[in-house]
Amino acid sequence: MLYLAPSTFQFDWSVVLTRWREFVLGAWIDVWIAILGFLLACVIGLFIAFLRLSGARVSIVPAFLYTQFVRGIPLYVMVMWLYFGIATVFAINLSTFQAAIAALAITGSGYTAEIFRAGIQAIDRGQFEAGQSLGMNPLLLYRRVVLPQAFRIVVPPLGNTFIGLLKGATIVSVIAVKDMVYLAQDINVTYFTPFEAFTAVAVILVALVVVFSSLIWILERRLKLP
Repeated sequence: MLYLAPSTFQFDWSVVLTRWREFVLGAWIDVWIAILGFLLACVIGLFIAFLRLSGARVSIVPAFLYTQFVRGIPLYVMVMWLYFGIATVFAINLSTFQAAIAALAITGSGYTAEIFRAGIQAIDRGQFEAGQSLGMNPLLLYRRVVLPQAFRIVVPPLGNTFIGLLKGATIVSVIAVKDMVYLAQDINVTYFTPFEAFTAVAVILVALVVVFSSLIWILERRLKLP
């Protein structure tokens, strides 16, 4: 018969409450790293998507291989490779923030590239032909006709990608970025209160996801065609 002894563990939430300002600052750092990484991922991803759609094998193959490569590398490995690996081999010394943002941008670009490619391909071919019949060059055609329509389609999956990058941003504590996970680890080592420290991180992350998910939903509703 299994006997469970009553727990004598005493919660100590004071170690979290007394440092709530540091948690807010750490969360702010994670948010900014995620936002900057996401914006760069969108720029890179859109460029890769254009290469995939160019019709030229010389650009399609490298773009395809790039997306498979960056999507296959875990974010943790990417962060360590950028911060420690290239510094050792190529003598390129990135700051912790630069390495964190670059890792999110490169990893995220593999997903945004496929999202943009699918969004552009979802546009009816007649839209392209109509623009060409009006004498639009490819740049004007994409800027005025294709991308505005594609953007309405890709908002939900791009939103999911951003949420993923926001949660992934917390891994940057491994290179001593002083975000909220770094603070939680410090509290745990100092006071041995892992439950309280990491519960605080979990609560903040859930709150952030709810806020940004709501903003994405509002944007999606505003862009929805009547």
